[in-house]
Amino acid sequence: MAVEPSSDPEGMVFDVDTFAVHDGPGIRMAVYLKGCPLSCKWCHSPESQESAPELILIPDRCVMCGECAAACPEGAHRLTGGEHQILRSRCTACGACVEQCQQGALAVKGHRVPASLVVARAARMKPFFDRSGGGVTLTGGEPTLQVDFAEAVLRDCGARGIHTAMETSGACSWERLERLMRHVDLLIYDLKLLDDEQHRHWTGATNEQVLDNASRLCDRNVEFRLALIPGITDARQNLQAVLSFLRDIGSTRLAVLPYNPSAGAKYEWLGRPYELDHSTEGTGDLEAVLRMGRSMGVSITVV
Repeated sequence: MAVEPSSDPEGMVFDVDTFAVHDGPGIRMAVYLKGCPLSCKWCHSPESQESAPELILIPDRCVMCGECAAACPEGAHRLTGGEHQILRSRCTACGACVEQCQQGALAVKGHRVPASLVVARAARMKPFFDRSGGGVTLTGGEPTLQVDFAEAVLRDCGARGIHTAMETSGACSWERLERLMRHVDLLIYDLKLLDDEQHRHWTGATNEQVLDNASRLCDRNVEFRLALIPGITDARQNLQAVLSFLRDIGSTRLAVLPYNPSAGAKYEWLGRPYELDHSTEGTGDLEAVLRMGRSMGVSITVV
């Protein structure tokens, strides 16, 4: 027997930003969902990639008091030689250590939240949204992985007159994307690499579904975006390929995001290496990118 979906589905959320300015028009409440089918090596939110809760450790806040190790039922903390290590194969992200940390060095990223709670919080902010032209944006991670939760939030916010937006990688079935598009005022669609081999190398997955879905969106309210990762997505060959693809599917606009190297610290918090050079900066030649767009008939804006 088929199980009926919950009338108030829960989602795995790792953050809520009530003053987001890069996730759609106006001032927005950005809801960050955990879980992503891609594993981009430059990901600015590596804590979004895994679908389960994760413990983070901010080393420069740790005073090596040992309270976390004493509280952990799994023995997942090791404090030796002035270094605090988390044995992640043992950690269940139960949060017992977080409760004992007085310095705020530990936190669990990811908790289950009912859709109604998100909608209620958004409804309280509606006067602010109305004044600023803002609203609610679901981002991540990849919202289409939590389609029941995402649909409930978007639908019920829309029913209350709140502007809705969703950011997606497009790495999902068309059926899921189309289902959520019914409740979205603006879709923010992230493009990365047009060459499939390069896409697989840098994101861990093919771009076939990404490009197929994008080609179906030319008549929708969609903003295509491209993060300018030095030597990777901002390479001239890739930029030309992205602009040609957009022109071919009938889109004449692209938003670009300059590279932000600050994500490296988050990888350290998760005990993971950051595979891009911490010192790498963007090319800074945004004017050249804008000129390329104009020459190919695509209007480029910088987010």
